[in-house]
Formats: sequence, structure tokens, C-alpha cells
Amino acid sequence: MKEAISFLKNILKENDSVVLALSGGPDSMCLLHLLLEVKKEINISILCAHVNHNTRKNNQKEESFVKNYLEEISVPCEYYTIEKYKNGKFTEEEGREKRYQFLKKVVKSHHANYLLTAHHGDDLVETIFMRILRGSTLKGYAGIERQSIWDDVNIIRPLLCVSKKDILDYVTCQSIPYVLDETNNSDNYLRNRIRHNILPFLMKEDGDYVKKFLKFSNTLLESDQYIHSKLDKEQLIEKNKIKKEEFLNCFSFEQKEILKIYFKENYDQDLKVLTDKHLNLAMSFILNPKSTDCMNFPKKKELKKNKKYIWLQDKKEKVEYKIELQDDVILPNGNQVKKLNHYEMKSNYEIHLNSKDVVLPLYLMTRQNGMKMEVKNLKGSKKVKDILIDSHIDTDEKDEIPILVDASGTVLWVLGIKKSKYDLEKSENYDIIYKYIKKEG
Repeated sequence: MKEAISFLKNILKENDSVVLALSGGPDSMCLLHLLLEVKKEINISILCAHVNHNTRKNNQKEESFVKNYLEEISVPCEYYTIEKYKNGKFTEEEGREKRYQFLKKVVKSHHANYLLTAHHGDDLVETIFMRILRGSTLKGYAGIERQSIWDDVNIIRPLLCVSKKDILDYVTCQSIPYVLDETNNSDNYLRNRIRHNILPFLMKEDGDYVKKFLKFSNTLLESDQYIHSKLDKEQLIEKNKIKKEEFLNCFSFEQKEILKIYFKENYDQDLKVLTDKHLNLAMSFILNPKSTDCMNFPKKKELKKNKKYIWLQDKKEKVEYKIELQDDVILPNGNQVKKLNHYEMKSNYEIHLNSKDVVLPLYLMTRQNGMKMEVKNLKGSKKVKDILIDSHIDTDEKDEIPILVDASGTVLWVLGIKKSKYDLEKSENYDIIYKYIKKEG
């Protein structure tokens, strides 16, 4: 335990305040004992925080154990019981989220300098194996950091250099009481299967396996830090969009790291829904010039690209309408179609029709599959879809662009883009004039 104590002494200063996540298990009880040893030399304030996950019969006994022990040694503690879970079912992910939200609240309300957790070397090894099996980032493969910052909370894990065996030996030698979580014996969880099957093998091969994995973890973290120091985020991401040209000029490895950073920022707590499969699909989508400009992503998001940018956005629900056009009309997207009494300009934003050439009434509607238009000054008809593609309109904008048709379904105008052969010149005879006005911003 000398290395763990030395680590604490190097970090903690006089009058520092720390919050210890205390479950009552051997790991956190060991760390509490180490903190009390450090307190003999450095004047620090210790506050414990206990979470009752309310998932097992023994949870209440564990809370009572913690409460009684801390009262005996005069260490204060804050307690939190998770009353319910989504859909009435416990998940490790939700339990962890609620636990850390409580710990963060305790740290900030007491203005503590650090949050201490009792993650140890075996936890680190297990996490590395889990990340390898499930896929992760370079930083993710490093497992658990000894020091990290989460939402402005400084977290330190002094026991990462210590094996579980060392902890059990220490609490036994020091006669430190603790409680055990019986679910740790179950092989229903991947972490437990790694713990029961792989770690004994590592221990047999090399008793110092924890130190070897800690060195491996630190090497990956240093490499990740170096790589990200070379990635100029300001040059690559602008207003939450990846600059396409700069992205394409990066090495493949850098491109993947950029995407991982970007996905992390945009998915936050939902990052676990993304896998290596999504990353590879995103790379193929971006690098293939013939692919569409949009692909679906989890959590009702879509990855989009155009000539300048690559970005994620919430998937828009397609709004369909068919509105009879008489006087002025405000469209669902806020744009306006206004009836005019005289010719104002020659533009794709203004159309001039003769009522004898069309079948009234006229309608404004969203684009439908198979729509064609006889484009002005062009022989034959052309698909509206191709007109929009040629105009480099983004996918989400395509569905918003209104189409003017007559009662027979003849397409007369793709507003703001192209007009049909039915549009007349200023010198010709027309009695219907409409102007398309886009809302500002």
C-alpha cells in the first residue's frame, strides 16, 4: 500500500477537502483507512458518500454497516437511496449514472477538492479486457485513468496500482471490517467472467500483472494525449460541423480520432450506442463521393455531408402538405408565397402564368416520388429529384422546398430553383403572378 499512500501524499495538500465514495466493501474501506493514515500527517477534511442502489436485500444492511462504522470513528457521511429505475428495472448504466450524479452533487455542495473512488488494479485489467472485446477508442482501451476530470469534478483513484489480493491481505492484516456484495460471485456479467476466468490465469503467469497493465494503460493515455495535441480542433471543427476539406487531408487514423471526438461531444451520455460498426460506416459514407448526402445514425440522428461540412443533426420528421393557392400563403417552414399584381423581376423566385394554360386551382405541395417538370428553355421533361440534385440542395432541404402544381398535377414551379415552360416573359400575356419569399435567417 506504500505506493497508494505516496500517491495520496503527493496530491493532497493541507486543508484539502475530499469526498470518498464508500460502499462498505473491502476496496473502499481500505481506501478510507489509507486516507485516515494520510490525515495523521496532512490536515485534510474527509467526507464519505454512500449510495444504496436498492437492488438487493443486503443493501440496507450495507448502509447500516457504513453508518455505524463511520459514527464510531467520527467521519461524516451523506447517504442516497435510489428509489426507482426506468421501466422498473435496474441496469448497470443507469445505476452508475445516478451514483455519479449524487457524488458530483456532494462534491460541489461541500466545495471539495477531490472525489476519491476505490477502483483498483484488477478493475483496470477487467475494464481493458472489456473494451478490447467490445471495441473502443485509443483512450478507451487504456481502461481507467488514475486522475481525471468529470464535469469540473477532480477524480482520483489511488488504488489502481494495487491488486484485489493486496487489498484483501491489507484489510485482513489491519483488521478492517467490510461487507461483501454477493453479486460479485455471479457469472451473469462480463466483468465477473473476466474476473473469475482470466485474472487467475494472469496471477499465475505473473504476480505483478497489475503493474504491467497500469504501464500499458499509461502508455496508451500518453499516446492519446500526444495525438490529440496534434489535432487542431479549431482548424477541423466549426460551429459543431467538421470541415470536410481539412478532414479529407488528414491521415486515416486522424480521421477516425476526429470522428470519435465529434461523436463523443454530440452523443455525450448516449455514446455507448455507437460501435466500431458505426465508425466504419461513417468513414465509408464520408469518403465515398458517390454516396448520398445523408445516413441514419442511432437515437434518431443522421450524419450529413455537403461540399464544405460533415455534421450530425437530429433527424427531421418529413412534413407533407398540399395547400390550395389563392392569395398569400405562409408555408410550414415559415417561408411565404405572395400574390402580386404586377411583374417585379425575372427570377426563379417569381412566376408568371396564364390561367388558360393551366388547370385551376393551383396547389403548393411537398415533393412526391416520380414528379417531373418540363423545364423552361429545356427540351423534354426532367425529374424534380434530379433538378434538386443538380442544384446541390441538401437532403433535409429537398423535403422542404415547395412545388407548385395545377389541378391536373402538372408541375409548374420548383420554388426558388427552376420554373416550367408555362412561365411567361414580361412582354407576354399572363394573369397570375406569385413571388416566393424566404424567411430571414
